[in-house]
Amino acid sequence: MFHLLNKNLNLQLFFLAVLTGWAGWTIFSRMTIMPAEGNMILFQFIVNVWTKAPVLARLCVFVMVVTLTVAVNRHFDSRHFHDSRTYMPGVFLLLLLNCGQFLHTLTPAFLTLFAIALMMILYSPGDQAARMKERIFTLGLIIAIATMVDLSASGLALFLIMLIAVNDVSSFKGILILLTGILLPYIYAFSIAFIADSVPGLLHSWRQLDLFEPVKQFTRLRIIDYVTLGWFFVLTAILMIRDKRLLDSKLIVIRQAFNNINMLLFAMFLFLWLGIVPLPAALTYLLLPVSIYISLAVTSKKQKYIIDLLIVSICMLLWL
Repeated sequence: MFHLLNKNLNLQLFFLAVLTGWAGWTIFSRMTIMPAEGNMILFQFIVNVWTKAPVLARLCVFVMVVTLTVAVNRHFDSRHFHDSRTYMPGVFLLLLLNCGQFLHTLTPAFLTLFAIALMMILYSPGDQAARMKERIFTLGLIIAIATMVDLSASGLALFLIMLIAVNDVSSFKGILILLTGILLPYIYAFSIAFIADSVPGLLHSWRQLDLFEPVKQFTRLRIIDYVTLGWFFVLTAILMIRDKRLLDSKLIVIRQAFNNINMLLFAMFLFLWLGIVPLPAALTYLLLPVSIYISLAVTSKKQKYIIDLLIVSICMLLWL
């Protein structure tokens, strides 16, 4: 089913439109927002904006969903994971977002997902050195702002450091530029707090953070949640192995791009345990890499019916 869909761009665009409409309906009719208590200071500000201008806030979230879809499709095509143009990564990302009900509540994890999408759009290891320095600095700013919304976004810093170390010859200089970009917004925020004589309040907001929430509530999940989490990670491992075999005969730059996705998954898996977003909603952090894994898996005819069954099963479990 999905293998045949992968060959028909018109059908892909149709499902992309339907799933985008489903996401928009969920955002404007059902989405709520996580309480501000225990969250980072910038997310508390977002909660305040949501309360005062809910329609505008929901419109911004919808634009983010569209950006996510464009980013994952563009990344998949630009890394030449498939021989021809495809919109399957966007289809699978929207399918996971909708079936997993990740759009029912606006959490810091979704905003971190948006930050990942921006990084996918901006980062290209093949750029010229001068342009790369500028982009790495910009990515550092994005990561810093993301961590002011969600502390689990610190995983993006680990991911980008690994990415620079693997892909760039002048990795030390690149990492230094990245750390400078990350540090600058924090210096700016502290300076404003100092001038406004609100440093104690800023420090107090950090002390009030609820950290390691996924770890704390892991023993209080429903049985279906344990099944979903277990199958999600098993399926991800199966898809990674299948995709690696499919790409073994590809160019080294394509295999390296796949390894970059693996590093992103690894970094976000480590840091999803740090934040306030509970399980299974914290799986939001992993949706972009997993949508790429699924899109790669359906490009081959081998065991296509088994892959279809695996994809349908995880969608059903996420829905429950």
